Amino acid sequence: MSGARIGFRNGTLFWLAAVLLAAALPAQGQIYFGISPIRAEHRIKPGGSLTEVFLIRNNDAGPIRIKVYGENWTIRDDGTAAFIGETPTTYSSKDWIVINPQDFRMNPGETKSVRYTIAVPPGTPPGGYHSAISFETVPDASAARAGNRMLFTGKIAAAVYVIAGRPAVEGDLVDFTLGEKNGRPAFLLSVENTGRTHFRTRGTIRAFAASGEKLFDLEIPDDVLLPESRKNIACPLPRPLDPGSYRVVCDLDIGRPELLEMEKNIEVIQ
Repeated sequence: MSGARIGFRNGTLFWLAAVLLAAALPAQGQIYFGISPIRAEHRIKPGGSLTEVFLIRNNDAGPIRIKVYGENWTIRDDGTAAFIGETPTTYSSKDWIVINPQDFRMNPGETKSVRYTIAVPPGTPPGGYHSAISFETVPDASAARAGNRMLFTGKIAAAVYVIAGRPAVEGDLVDFTLGEKNGRPAFLLSVENTGRTHFRTRGTIRAFAASGEKLFDLEIPDDVLLPESRKNIACPLPRPLDPGSYRVVCDLDIGRPELLEMEKNIEVIQ
């Protein structure tokens, strides 16, 4: 049994997966579909509501059937997103969302609008809440029975963030070290979100030689930290550092008026 990839992905936090359900029949080609946007963020007062739209396009040569549903998601220890269906999470907005339509067919090249309405319950504590709206193909069982199509399903999940009220962004740059990521030298940042709303990371790491000469700037990746969580973020180096002494300054922006800054002297030994 083998896997397949369907559609497209844009951004680090978002998941695209194809699950092969049966391999006994010959495939006649992959199904391709895409959605836009792949991430949505809304600020809504408790007791208020908002309606927006996702666009989905069938890029396949044949018709497809799509079902759309809300689900919860979280972030694994390795930093990747896990879409967990009905499993509850502390800051879930899944039950606030109504989707229409939820099941439909699309012709080749067709683009369709899918509306979703978010209603934040009155009295919701200020905070950043999240869920996903997932788009999944429904296998064509009749075509599979006729022997002219493999039975598989593809899924794209779009993250939906809801900021209720005016929660403060709170977080800390716990530490950063020189290490490796996927076999490449990298600065590894340990970042903690101590607040009730998500935030995204950005910023710069500057490296200086012992003489004071600036060697390079590294851009800190755009990544998300969910409320009350910690994550390790890797910033790959353009090249390994030669043996010697270095001064490294990290300026981390988490959306507060001030940057989180940390400076370290690092010794690289042969």
